[in-house]
Parts: sequence; C-alpha cells; structure tokens
Amino acid sequence: MKGKTSPNILVAVDGSEYSRKAFQYACVLARNNEIPLHILNVIEEYVNVGYSISRQLEKTGKEILHKYEARAKSLGLRSVKTIQARGSPAEEILKFAAKENIGTIVVGSRGRYSSSKDFLLGSTSYKLAHYSKCTVIIVK
Repeated sequence: MKGKTSPNILVAVDGSEYSRKAFQYACVLARNNEIPLHILNVIEEYVNVGYSISRQLEKTGKEILHKYEARAKSLGLRSVKTIQARGSPAEEILKFAAKENIGTIVVGSRGRYSSSKDFLLGSTSYKLAHYSKCTVIIVK
C-alpha cells in the first residue's frame, strides 16, 4: 500500500479555537463516511525549555487528546486513535500522515501560538497545504 493513501482522517489539535473547529469538521467527515479518525497533538520543542515546562506541555497535550477522544466517541465515531509527538508541528503532521497513509489532513487555519507573521494563513497550515501528498482541509 506504499504510495497510496487510505480513507483515514488525521486532525491536528493544539487546544486553540481553530483546532476545535477543525476537530468538529473532521468528526463530521469521519462519521458521515465511516472513516477512522486519528487525533494528533504535537508538542513544539523549544530551545532552553526546562524539564518541568516540557512535562507540563506534555501533560496539557495529553489532556487535550483525552478530551477530544471522548468527544469523538460521544459523537458515535467507532475508530479513534490519539497520538502525541514532539517537534515541528508541520513536520510531525507530514511524517505521521506519510507513515500511516493518511488520506485527508484537517487543520485549523491558525494555531494556538500563531504570530503576526502567520496572520493570513498560519505557518503550519501553509506548509501542510504546500508539502502534503494527501488532501489538506484548512478550517477557519
């Protein structure tokens, strides 16, 4: 199956309003088409971040994943998988999508930590739109 995409959906969440909307969209898409849903949270690695801050980011990410997994199951999705990764959000999303032969990536137009340079289209969603080998849906 290498090189081919599956009907699996990947939604990236970071706790922002944009990712909440992307999650809702992905759930409707997955439920209406009976497609497995993968929920990914990427802990962005920062230089000079202490151990306690790193652990807090991991804990917060796991709480976000748990909340979204419970919500997806309450909406009737049968196949839900949560994943936490560390690194650059765009790179980790693309890496996971390639590894799991994801057919559709759903992301918010901007993330929790978007800066003024990301005003029109967040850097993560911009990179995904340009470099993904599968369909990317950007939700506002």
